[in-house]
Amino acid sequence: ALGDPRMDLYPVSEMREINRLTPTIVIGASGFDNIDLNSYTAVEFDFMYDICKAIEGFDSAVKIIIKVRPNGYKNQYVDFIDKYFSDLDVNIIDKQPMKKVLGKADLYISIYSQTLFEASCMGIPVIYYKKDTQVLNAPFDGHSELVTVCDITSLMLALNDFQKGHIRFDAFLDRAVMQKYVGPLDGKNLQRNMNFIYTKLK
Repeated sequence: ALGDPRMDLYPVSEMREINRLTPTIVIGASGFDNIDLNSYTAVEFDFMYDICKAIEGFDSAVKIIIKVRPNGYKNQYVDFIDKYFSDLDVNIIDKQPMKKVLGKADLYISIYSQTLFEASCMGIPVIYYKKDTQVLNAPFDGHSELVTVCDITSLMLALNDFQKGHIRFDAFLDRAVMQKYVGPLDGKNLQRNMNFIYTKLK
């Protein structure tokens, strides 16, 4: 396998102290729907509402960071939180690199996204919130190593399991599992891809 050049930032697994009592939960904003690119706000804030509602029921004292895409509309997220979840401790970030934001996380929650792999390679437990009916390949199929939930109740259960250090999170933190999905994690993927292209151009 040539590997994913984006994963060259994560060649070595980082040992992390995960704060399970008063965690910082990072939520990765999606910004668009993979099927209907015109449904930006509909899918995004339906997804965000469920997650914030589950966290509110789990422990409203946790710190939350919402990572908005650089081309997203930060003001919409600010208005959304002010209207529906003003009681939560929420910081909304849009310009910082994803890896820097993940460095603050004890738990990462996202919709269908490459960033779930990135967080895992940093030693961060992750939850995939499947707010759709799309049929996807592993690990997004609901039957693989990735902790997957699809409603507020199952998300609250997963949050409680995270706090208890449940083993359901362990498999997706395994580097061997990561390499099954994203290829080698040796920091040399970009070079392999470039070498492959150059050989085809000769």
